[in-house]
Amino acid sequence: MKTPNWLKVLVAIATLWNLFVVISVVFNSSFVLSRAAGGQFTSFPVGIRVTYLGTTMILILQAVTLVQMWQGYAIKPTWLPKAFFLMSVVSAFVNLLSRSQNERWNGFPAALVAYAFWIAGVRRAGIPPQTGSR
Repeated sequence: MKTPNWLKVLVAIATLWNLFVVISVVFNSSFVLSRAAGGQFTSFPVGIRVTYLGTTMILILQAVTLVQMWQGYAIKPTWLPKAFFLMSVVSAFVNLLSRSQNERWNGFPAALVAYAFWIAGVRRAGIPPQTGSR
């Protein structure tokens, strides 16, 4: 199944939101204090900020991988789309269980990204390629 353009736009917005949140944590922005790390900090500790810097790199790789999948490129290693799908599912679940009401909203963009990886890669990987007409 080809990914519809409206879903691509929604996933792009969700990805940009995710990147905005994690980059804001790296720069210790007050805007995201209630939207990340359980909403428990008045200032993000250096360890959390470094962890979110690593998360930023993973999210960039995730976005690049998804765009490449949409363009029909073969993804190497082949397990990467499944790993990003599982990571997004876990992220959505953890965010939806957060103590912070603002952070719970982050679960929806993560779920949308998980769905995009499901459509574009994980589900498609289980469908055998078509071999001509009968």
